[in-house]
Amino acid sequence: MNQYPDQAVKDQLHQGLTWARTEVLAKLVGLDEYDVRRPMTPTGTNLLGLVKHLAFFEATYFGLVFGRPFPEPIPLVDKDFRNPDLMWVGVDETREEVIASYHRACLHADDTIEALAIDAVGRVPWWGTNDVQLGAVLVHMLGETRQHLGHLDIIRELLDGRIGPDVEALSPQEVADFARRWRRTERAARVAGNRFVPAGFVAPRSLATKDFRLEPLGPHHNAADHAAWMSSIQHIRSTPGFPDGDWPPEGGMSAAENLADLERHAHDFETGRGFTFSVLDLDDGDVVGCVYLYPAAGEHDVIVQSWVRADHAHWDTPLADAVAHWIAADWPWPRPHRIGR
Repeated sequence: MNQYPDQAVKDQLHQGLTWARTEVLAKLVGLDEYDVRRPMTPTGTNLLGLVKHLAFFEATYFGLVFGRPFPEPIPLVDKDFRNPDLMWVGVDETREEVIASYHRACLHADDTIEALAIDAVGRVPWWGTNDVQLGAVLVHMLGETRQHLGHLDIIRELLDGRIGPDVEALSPQEVADFARRWRRTERAARVAGNRFVPAGFVAPRSLATKDFRLEPLGPHHNAADHAAWMSSIQHIRSTPGFPDGDWPPEGGMSAAENLADLERHAHDFETGRGFTFSVLDLDDGDVVGCVYLYPAAGEHDVIVQSWVRADHAHWDTPLADAVAHWIAADWPWPRPHRIGR
């Protein structure tokens, strides 16, 4: 027994198309004339042009295809259904006219959808010579509208950062969260695309001065590294380069948790995702600090951070300066970001 009668299927597809149409027009709300027409891709894609494009599709697929022509002039297309001006809105066409035309095209399409059975056949010349059922055209038009709704979503986000069905402004918390996600995604892209360090680059594994030396941080440093920063939490949190107050955690962490962090840093080093070095005192070999080199996500190439234990605070600036000279000499980053320095 057919659990989904043809009428129910047609109604469901029609409802989906109706919802998508409403969301299309919502993307224009609150924007001025420049922004609704502003080309946002190299090919000129723009919000109002997409609405005009969809109006043409509605008028064509539910008009010409089923012998129910839309009673207004529509753009001409070639035999391959192409017209480079389908998304072009001239200065003499108002936003209100384009929106009204879309409404009328949708109403005409609704009349066709309601008048015909889901298996009624039409002919789409640019699809070939076979008959096409209304159900297939409904699916196609729903796909076209949802596809272009995605384009509209992205363009609106690029214009003013508003997203979602109601194009609401983001809250400060959402702005911060999306910025964090953007930085995370950009950093991952730089690593995967060999923009952080070039493919085949062999990272230096040591730096030595008369007082200290650097070597890649690893699990074998766990006890000394854990003791070093646990003894200097407030000092590190006030060090340039640690402005957000997220690290070190004020309550500290267990040695096991620290070990997991060191294992992650070691994996990052070996895969080129980031380079973390333990700072060792030349006199006794004890861990006195740390240096982090991780991808930046803006105009800079790398974020450079370093800290030393509170009892070695006099090494803070010499360490940071030594690392800066090292980056200039041996690393591939012309634009390091030495936060706060």
